[in-house]
Amino acid sequence: MGIPTVIDRVVQQAIAQWLTPLYEREFSKRSYCFRPNRNTHQAVLQAEQYLHEGKTWVIELDLENFFDKVNHDRLMSKLSNRVTDMRTLK
Repeated sequence: MGIPTVIDRVVQQAIAQWLTPLYEREFSKRSYCFRPNRNTHQAVLQAEQYLHEGKTWVIELDLENFFDKVNHDRLMSKLSNRVTDMRTLK
C-alpha cells in the first residue's frame, strides 16, 4: 500500500466515520484494534481477565500484509449490500 495523500486521508476518514456505525455492532467484542473507544490497554486488561478465568491461551495477531491481499471484488460486493450510494462505493 502506498502512502495516501492528504485528500485521500480526508476521504478515508469521512467514509470510515460513516461506515463505522453501520458495521461496528457486528464486530467481535473480543477485538480491540482500530475500534472506537477501544485501545491496547483495554485489550491487555481483557487478556488478564481471561487468564484469571482459567483460560490458557491469548492470541495476538499482526496483520501486517493483510490489506495487500484483500479481495477487492468480494469487499465491494459485501459493502454494496448496505451501501447503495455509488459515489461512496467508487
